[in-house]
Amino acid sequence: MERYEISVTERSETGKGISRRLRRKGLIPGVIYGKDIGSQSLVVNPEDVKGKVNTNAIINLKIGDEKEEIAMIKDYQKDVIKGKIIHIDFQQIFMDEKISVTVPVNIVGSAMGVQEGGVLQQLMREIEIYSLPADIPEEVDLDITELNVGDSLQVKDIEIPEGVEVLTSLDDVVVTVVTPSEEIVEEVEEELEEEFIEPEVIGEEGEEVEEGEEAEEEEEGKKE
Repeated sequence: MERYEISVTERSETGKGISRRLRRKGLIPGVIYGKDIGSQSLVVNPEDVKGKVNTNAIINLKIGDEKEEIAMIKDYQKDVIKGKIIHIDFQQIFMDEKISVTVPVNIVGSAMGVQEGGVLQQLMREIEIYSLPADIPEEVDLDITELNVGDSLQVKDIEIPEGVEVLTSLDDVVVTVVTPSEEIVEEVEEELEEEFIEPEVIGEEGEEVEEGEEAEEEEEGKKE
């Protein structure tokens, strides 16, 4: 399991107006939460989290000059147009306490059924597990070499490291090989829903403008 150190700044001011000003400076508003610390607002440098948001890496989070917490990136939001991270959530963790996370499923080998003209359908790309932080695998492997046309493999067929508990149903189908005429096609409604989900935040830097926020900025402009 990878481990990083990230330095962040503690902030006392919260709200959409503060978040907008941070983003305009090229910074990311964030928060860390946990049973020992409650919830603490942060300021994050985007360069420090580049390439880390989609991993289960353990992070030594240095908060200012005095505080340090062990954490993981639990969630983040992106601007739907520019692709920039606009908010990030850290979760406090303890190395001796198990946590639930999702890990990607890595397909290993080439299915015999595909070599015979079948089409491989991967219906599940990640599973949820429960593990000590140090035992969390970067990915779990599923060997499809012996998969023939008409066959499928389930979650129970995935190679799971010792000490890791699978929370996803073991009977869920992960991959299957079908004939081209039987190729599974997702519902059009699902595709449209995924492609055109209404963003949680809109407007400049992908942020929703709350009532009164524009007035706040106009007032600040007058003061300047």
